[in-house]
Amino acid sequence: MRDFRELPEHHLNELDDEQLLDYLRRAREAGRHPAMKTALAVLVFGYRDALVGRARLKLPSEADAQDVADEALASAIVSAFDGRSVGELRKWMHTILSRRIADHWEARKRQPQTTKLPSEHEGEEDAWGREPGTPFEGEALFAREAVGRAYGEIADPRHREVIDLYVFGPHSAAEAAGQVAGDMSEANVHQISSRYQKRVKELLDGPG
Repeated sequence: MRDFRELPEHHLNELDDEQLLDYLRRAREAGRHPAMKTALAVLVFGYRDALVGRARLKLPSEADAQDVADEALASAIVSAFDGRSVGELRKWMHTILSRRIADHWEARKRQPQTTKLPSEHEGEEDAWGREPGTPFEGEALFAREAVGRAYGEIADPRHREVIDLYVFGPHSAAEAAGQVAGDMSEANVHQISSRYQKRVKELLDGPG
């Protein structure tokens, strides 16, 4: 086994994913658990934007997406990643994110549905009933409709397959490109995904 030399965090930030994975493996072999945790934290936080983007497609608000993505990152840091490739890392992160999204919706179901009284307008008859008791459900329905409408607007079946594999599925861009028939590159996958997510955001932001 090669000698392991622990690196400071600012040096780890300069490494790419493959180098971080190699460092993580060597730290594990050397039994250097604090170094493993630091390297894993640097590695998974590099995926935060991607996790927020995926969570945004399945949750009703930007705040919810960021919260769930951060929960997924925290879960990833305290768990042990045993994979050997960046592709395995992405699938592992996607699995954790999917579980945190499911936990988020389950927690919402368990919350009691109450109707808040418009206390600042007490005594004014025309104020009663203006504050909905369950606004979240309407927001969630609107988000699901936006996701479904944007998906339905995709005319090319190959592009839909990209969304299924890369946006909703656990596959990396390279893996999705390899599974779609015809001439499809990793760059194409990113372009298709970006256009789809932009369209979903347009629908959420206003009529389009």
